[in-house]
Amino acid sequence: MSPLGPKDRAHTSSWREMFFVFVAGLAVSLYAWWPMVAAYPLAQGGDGPPYQKTLEAAVVSITRYSEFPFWNAYECGGLPLWDNPQAPIGAPLIWPMFFVNTTIAMAVWYILHSAIGVVCMWRFAREELRLSPAASTASGLVWAFCGFHQQHYSGGHVTFVPFLYFPLAWLLWRRSWESSRDAVLLGMLVAWMFYEGAVYPLPHLVLLLASCTFTGLVARGRRALDASFWRGFFLAAVIVSVVGVGLSAARMLPVLDQLRSRTRPIGGETDALQWSTLRDMFLHRSHGRGVMGQAYVWPEYGAYFGPILLALAVLGAVVGALEAWEILVAMAVCVLLMGGHFSEYAPWHLLKGHVFPFKEMRVPSRFRAEVSMCLAAFVGIAVDRIGAKRLVPRPGHRGETLRPIVLAICFLGIGDMVGVGLEWFQQCFTSPALVQQKPSEHLYFGGPDMAPNMSDQPRQNRGRLGCWDEWAWGQGAPLWEGDVPQARALTPLVVIESVSRTQNTFTLIVDAPSGGEVQLNTTYDRQWQSSVGTPQDHHAALKIAVPPGHHAIAVRYRPRLFVAGAAISTLTLLAVCMFGIWQRRRSPAYPISQAIP
Repeated sequence: MSPLGPKDRAHTSSWREMFFVFVAGLAVSLYAWWPMVAAYPLAQGGDGPPYQKTLEAAVVSITRYSEFPFWNAYECGGLPLWDNPQAPIGAPLIWPMFFVNTTIAMAVWYILHSAIGVVCMWRFAREELRLSPAASTASGLVWAFCGFHQQHYSGGHVTFVPFLYFPLAWLLWRRSWESSRDAVLLGMLVAWMFYEGAVYPLPHLVLLLASCTFTGLVARGRRALDASFWRGFFLAAVIVSVVGVGLSAARMLPVLDQLRSRTRPIGGETDALQWSTLRDMFLHRSHGRGVMGQAYVWPEYGAYFGPILLALAVLGAVVGALEAWEILVAMAVCVLLMGGHFSEYAPWHLLKGHVFPFKEMRVPSRFRAEVSMCLAAFVGIAVDRIGAKRLVPRPGHRGETLRPIVLAICFLGIGDMVGVGLEWFQQCFTSPALVQQKPSEHLYFGGPDMAPNMSDQPRQNRGRLGCWDEWAWGQGAPLWEGDVPQARALTPLVVIESVSRTQNTFTLIVDAPSGGEVQLNTTYDRQWQSSVGTPQDHHAALKIAVPPGHHAIAVRYRPRLFVAGAAISTLTLLAVCMFGIWQRRRSPAYPISQAIP
C-alpha cells in the first residue's frame, strides 16, 4: 500500500507508545462501558447468561471437582465444553473468572478488548497507512467503539471480540512477507483468537487477508515476479499456519474432531441487505428490534457511525483514494459479502452454499465489521489529508493548518458514537445478579428449589434439560430429573449396585451375569470413554454395553485428540520461545515494529 505520510519517513511503534495508547484506550473504554460497571452486580442480558453459564461450568469443574473443563453437565442434559467451538474458556483474558465472579470477568473482558482494539487500529493506521499519531488515535477510537462492536458485545456475543484484532492481523500479514518475526506474531494472534472462541471472526479474517493479499501483490507490480519475494511469501504462509495451528492444537484438534462428525443445525438462509437497511445501519441512533424485510433483528445490522464520522470517512475515501485504494477494494469486497443473498452469484450466496465453514455460518450482515474497519481507517486519512490544508494566511504568515478543527470535529463524532453506546448499554445489563448457592450433595438435573437463573445452576450443582446452545446434539434425550441414581439398567437381571458422578465422569459398580446395557443420565457424545464395555448412542442418551460379570466401571468424557493437541501446543510454544530468544540475541535493539521501507 502506498504510504499516506511523508515518503522519507518510516513509522515505527515503540513499547512506550503502545503503552500510552493502551492506557488512553482503557480510559475511554471504562467511560464507554460505564453503564455495565454501574449496573454491577446485575449481569448481562441477551446471549450473555448462556455464555456466563459456560464460564460458570468451567469454574465449577476446576474448583469443585478438580477436573479439566471438558464437559458442561449443566445445560441441555450435557454438552461438550472444551471442544465446543463457541466456548471461550481457553482464553487467557477470561482466566480472572477463577479469582473473581464471572460477572466481573465478563466486564473485564469487554473493557480490556475495547482498549486492545484501539491499539490494533492505531498500529495499522500508524505503520501501514503512515498516519500521524493524532489521526491514528482517532481511527483507533472509531474502530473500537463503533456500532458493530456496541451491538454485538452488549448483546452478549462474547466470542466476537476477536474482530477487534483485524487491523493488526492485516498489518502483520503484509509485513510477514519480509519478516519471519511478524509471521510468528500473526500465528500467535490466530491461536489466541481460536482460544477465545473465534468461530465467526476467523473465517471472516481469512477472507479479509485474501483480499489484502491480492491487492498487495498487485501493488508490488513487477517486484512480485521476483523469486526472492515468493520465497518469503510462502515461508510466511507456512510459519503462520504452523505456529497458529501448533499453538492452538490443544483446542483446535478437539474442535475439528467435533466439526468432522457434526453439522451445525442452522437451517436455510435467504437474507439480502436492502438499501434502506444499509442506510439505517450506519446512521440510526436507535431502531426497533425488528427490521422490515430482513431475516434478523436490529443488533445484527446496527453499525452506528453517525453523520459526522460517516462524512469524514467519505471525505477520507475521496482524498485518499489513490494511496489507499487497497482499503477501498477490501471495503467493496466486504460490502458485497454483507449484501447476502442478493443474487445467485453473490459472494456470500456462493460461500454459504459450497464452502466450509461458511456453510455452517449465517448472518451475512456481520461483514459490516470489516466495512467499519475500513471506514475507521478513512476517518484517520481524512484527519491527516484534510487537516494538512492551511487556513487563508494573513500577509507575511503561512497560516495554520486545519488539523485542530478537523480533529475537533472528529472527536465530536466519536463522542456522538460513544454516547449512542452509553444509551444502548443502559438497557443491556439488567439480568439478575449471581446468587450465593448452596451446592446440592449430588450433581443432577432439575429438582425442587432449582435456581431460576441459569448462570447460578452450575454453582448449585444442578443442570437443566432445556437448551440454548446450538452444539446440543442430545436435546430431547430420555434423561430424568431429581436427586436419584444417575444410572439405570436397560436390561433385565443387570443390577447397578452404586453410581456416583462428577462433571466429567461416572463411576459405577454393575453386576451383569449375562451382560446387558446401562444408561447414564447424560447425553451421548463420541468422546465418552469407558473402562469396561462400549459407550453407545441410546436415543441421544449415553448407554454402556456391559459384558457379563461383576464390574467396577469408570466412564469419563475427554476429547480423544486433547492429549496429542496439548503436546503439540507445548512443543510449539517452546519453539516460539526459542525463536524469540534467538531473535533477541541476534538483534538486541529490535523494535516492536520494523521500519517500513
